[in-house]
Amino acid sequence: MSYRRDTGLPAALPAQRAALQQEGPPPGQAGAGPYSTGGGGTVLEHRYGAVLLSHLLTGTPVPGLGDAVTPVRIRFQGRSVSRVDDIVVVGTAPNKKEVVLSIGVRRKPKLVPSEADSVKLIGDFLHVARARRALVDSGRWKLALAVVPSCIPAQQLRALAEMASAAGSWAEFQDRLRRPGSLQTAVRNRLTQMEEIVALLAPEPSAQTARETWRLLSALRLVEMRLEGADCTDRTYSVERLRAVTPQRSNEAAHALFAHLAEQVGAYAPGGAVVDLSRLQADLQGLDCFALAALPSPAAAVPARPATVRRPRTDRRRAHARLRWEVRLVTGAAHQPQVHDGTVVVVDDCWTLAFDADSGDQRWGKKIGGGHRPVVAGGACFASGLLGHARAWDLSTGQCSAPLALRMQDGLASVSDGVLFAGHPDTGLSACDVASKTVLWSGAGDRLQVMAAPQAHGGIVFALLQDRAASAPGQQVLAAVGAMSGHTVWRWPSGSCAIAHWSAGDQVLAAVADTPDRKQEIVALDRAGGALLWRHKLPGAAAAAPVHAGTAVHLTTRCGRALAWDAREGRLQWDVQAAQRIAAAPLVAGNGVNIAAFAPGRLVVLDPHSGGELWHRPAGGAFTTTPFMWGDRIWAGDRTGALHAWDPLTRRSTQQLPVRWSDEGGGQPAVEDRRMFVSTCSGWLQAWELH
Repeated sequence: MSYRRDTGLPAALPAQRAALQQEGPPPGQAGAGPYSTGGGGTVLEHRYGAVLLSHLLTGTPVPGLGDAVTPVRIRFQGRSVSRVDDIVVVGTAPNKKEVVLSIGVRRKPKLVPSEADSVKLIGDFLHVARARRALVDSGRWKLALAVVPSCIPAQQLRALAEMASAAGSWAEFQDRLRRPGSLQTAVRNRLTQMEEIVALLAPEPSAQTARETWRLLSALRLVEMRLEGADCTDRTYSVERLRAVTPQRSNEAAHALFAHLAEQVGAYAPGGAVVDLSRLQADLQGLDCFALAALPSPAAAVPARPATVRRPRTDRRRAHARLRWEVRLVTGAAHQPQVHDGTVVVVDDCWTLAFDADSGDQRWGKKIGGGHRPVVAGGACFASGLLGHARAWDLSTGQCSAPLALRMQDGLASVSDGVLFAGHPDTGLSACDVASKTVLWSGAGDRLQVMAAPQAHGGIVFALLQDRAASAPGQQVLAAVGAMSGHTVWRWPSGSCAIAHWSAGDQVLAAVADTPDRKQEIVALDRAGGALLWRHKLPGAAAAAPVHAGTAVHLTTRCGRALAWDAREGRLQWDVQAAQRIAAAPLVAGNGVNIAAFAPGRLVVLDPHSGGELWHRPAGGAFTTTPFMWGDRIWAGDRTGALHAWDPLTRRSTQQLPVRWSDEGGGQPAVEDRRMFVSTCSGWLQAWELH
């Protein structure tokens, strides 16, 4: 079977590739966002906010606001202006009057009276329709619900809203409802559910409830967010619009600018910011992908000339990277690759693909791993096969082995010192020798459910377990098992606390636990006996798992604090405010604690003994991943997809690779010798050489 270099999929499987592109977002992208219901995810809302900012930046009409209306400002979570408090867009009509669009952002709302979030959503819309009735009736205040296209309840609501708006009056709406075949049964049921929701919000006689429902439906519009999976039409159109405000007038620069806009939404939304054109332009100043002079001027008779790009002089001390090869993947949200024995393995949606590290030629592609990164060791990929039995796929040929005599669940396995440690909800923990495929032991963990991939360290395997019969998610157990025997060494129940992050080191096992009072604390257990050594309240939510370095335990918090404790005694060595916001763990290397900060976007290097700042360097974007060492450089990727490098000796920024990498799939670029392999957000797997 041959493989096409441009797709990353087997040439004989076009039908499967088409089906894959229709399956929706990659695993791991769904989840509740800060202002979504039904499983939205912060990424979707930030992208939609970036789409709206692209309209504001280019002065183009916003869908739902009006074709003749120019957007002038956007308020995020603007409850002081509108009860529909996700996004409020204000525009100016040709008659100089303001037009307002209140947008409720939900991914897949159920729109049923039994769901509290649906009742609250409709209640907010209903409140605006009542409080701003005159403006709503005149068309100067509009209501919109933004959902993904696959939301069936919202599609049914669209049919009702279109009929209510076209009717023009309550009586005409009732006449249309009485006509045979005017609505499908499911759509009529949706109308009944909407009336029940309105009745819950304002108990009134049934006729008044039905009339109030019609009034709300006639004012409501549906906006589809095409920003997920294979259908990213809205993002494509936004990039096309943004080309006009980039100095290069290129798709690549517009793509980078869109990523910056999504990053800005992450800063605007939590504080309920009001963003107008001048503020947005000021926040984007200094970016290579944005040129203020390229914006169209209303007073100009001819289009403004694009700004001249001033290229900095080349620093001879800088290390230069060369793109060795690149191959096309399926989506722009592939996991960061793994490299082993000259083979690069990358997970893209439900596909696991293997490439030759030297040439980039694809060796094979298989539907294994269930969207999780497989365990790569001993010249093979280990993943779950049929009935949950572990299998090994040869890295060179993709040939599958016979089922191993142990069961595993994808995402719940790790490898250490040539031993595969696999977890399964039914069989607990098991261990297998990678070279011989021989099962060493199975059933460890007292049949408790394995909650995360085990961590092996110093002859002991540590695991997070939970009783299947536990009534609360906080009833979890941290356990230590002999790596070669499978015998339980110790167990530590977390009680009423849920384990948010944990990691094992030479001295202790450190865990971050969520307490019943909605705070977090750090807990240290003796790695040999499991005894509780110390515990401390944290000043904020932890950004990631604790990092062990020598005799110290390091931790960063989302509120920008960096802390270090003595591992055995629990004495706080230092606690400093390193940034306003941190979203990743630190890297303790090169005689420093290296922190890639989210806000402000910069690399901060602290003294590991005192916590004092040794140096810092600003960068163009907000960092969301842990820094890593490649060669003699410190590297970190920001949210826009750019990789930055710093020389720890000269403390200078040495390079910025335009790889536009994606951290949506998790992980970091794979590094081997002086080569780096990275999955980009534009759907490419690239290999870079550092000279």
